[in-house]
Amino acid sequence: MHNDQMFANPCPNVSLSQNRPVEAMAQGRIYADLPLNFFDNLDSLKNYVLELKSLGVNVLLILPHFLPGLSAYVVRDYEQPCPLFGTWENFADFMLYVKDLGMDRMIDIPFNHADWQVENLERSWFKKHEENGIEAGADDEDADGNRVRVNWGAYELDNANPELQNYWLEKVIFPHVEKYNVNAIRIDAAWGLDKNGLKRIVGETLQRFPHVWFLAENLGMSKLIKLAESSIAAGARRFFNNIYWYSGGIAIPADIYRLYKRSGGVPTCSIYSSHDTLMPAMKALARVRSSEVKGLNDKAIVRKFVQYEKLQSLRQLDLPTQSAVIELMKLDFALTAFLSSDLMFAAGSEKALFERIDVLRSGPAEFARGIDSDLPVFMSEILQIKFSHKAFNSEGVVVPFGSWKADRPGIRGYVKSLANDSHALIAVNGGKDAGSISLPRRLRQATKVTIFTHAGHATCKLADLPESIELKPGQILILLGEG
Repeated sequence: MHNDQMFANPCPNVSLSQNRPVEAMAQGRIYADLPLNFFDNLDSLKNYVLELKSLGVNVLLILPHFLPGLSAYVVRDYEQPCPLFGTWENFADFMLYVKDLGMDRMIDIPFNHADWQVENLERSWFKKHEENGIEAGADDEDADGNRVRVNWGAYELDNANPELQNYWLEKVIFPHVEKYNVNAIRIDAAWGLDKNGLKRIVGETLQRFPHVWFLAENLGMSKLIKLAESSIAAGARRFFNNIYWYSGGIAIPADIYRLYKRSGGVPTCSIYSSHDTLMPAMKALARVRSSEVKGLNDKAIVRKFVQYEKLQSLRQLDLPTQSAVIELMKLDFALTAFLSSDLMFAAGSEKALFERIDVLRSGPAEFARGIDSDLPVFMSEILQIKFSHKAFNSEGVVVPFGSWKADRPGIRGYVKSLANDSHALIAVNGGKDAGSISLPRRLRQATKVTIFTHAGHATCKLADLPESIELKPGQILILLGEG
């Protein structure tokens, strides 16, 4: 379906005004989760950053840029840049280039763990260093559904140690802000860090550089509330809300309210995709072929598509299947974009890259396996809508409705309510049949309702809106009630 057909307009006779970003209201941030090993030179990296800028990205989040050991997240030397940059001068020049584009420059620091043979860190800064250390990792699920421990090839650092805290501040963070044009930091594995150590690292950074902001990574809902408490206390201004890791069901967006209440409305970031998740194209293909993958977890889906069927790119599929995948990706992007203040997607999602990013293996060859489609145009249009009103890039009370189960396609969505009596309704029809939704009470009581489409927005009288709004398969409905 073409983009101009995807947006439902229940008041077609009302003239549309162009969607324009309202700078005073556009507080949301759009992150590109960018593996540096996708690029073999700085020129190709710069060219891609320009593409991201035109798409609507305003935060460049680069995976760890330090000299790697086993992977970018197993750092061998925090005082040396990775081979792509070669020197800190080159890194600073690149970050200045990004700054001149009007984008935030976010680095990703693995505070939690490092290579056992890491340079410039004392062995006493590792946990249980007098023994053999503690291997860093996380509990996971294998392709057969068994719980397993996945070790990352690194060892846990003791961030309760004041000497290590000093090192982070004086040798890593401060030089990056003072010399290398960095203004934002992702706290990798924040859920595993010492609460007081994190508070000092963040607090002293903000005291010296008030313009710097932190984004805390978390893992799993059970650790989310703990992270919210410790990270907010430390001064982190944003963190992930974990929407991706929900298995499905109507509680997907509703659980964000728990975090909203606990955090007091601190901005969160919804994940459309990341280097830790399946790429949206693979998720969408799993839904297109739901009868074949029913009951399979993410790793089993990868095993089926990549190992057994040898799929590396959507190019290997017929055009109707490609189109169906792209359409589902669009619907998922629309749902995720308006849920929270911020939004993140993995680099290459807009190109419909199929295989999950592998921080050890993925390189330029894998990055080149995308396909051409109108997905980037659609994503840009959605982001233009997002930045046209504060309600779309703020936290709020989220009430979901419809069919959120992956094996039960149909109309699904949510109403997000803000304290100022703004109520945003986002709905998509991912099923094969047309359906309809009734306006919820919150919007029926609004003094005005605005319809948003790719072509613009228009304010309608409630009397002009039908009691029931039809959504064709593949369509999106975006409404905003105010007053």
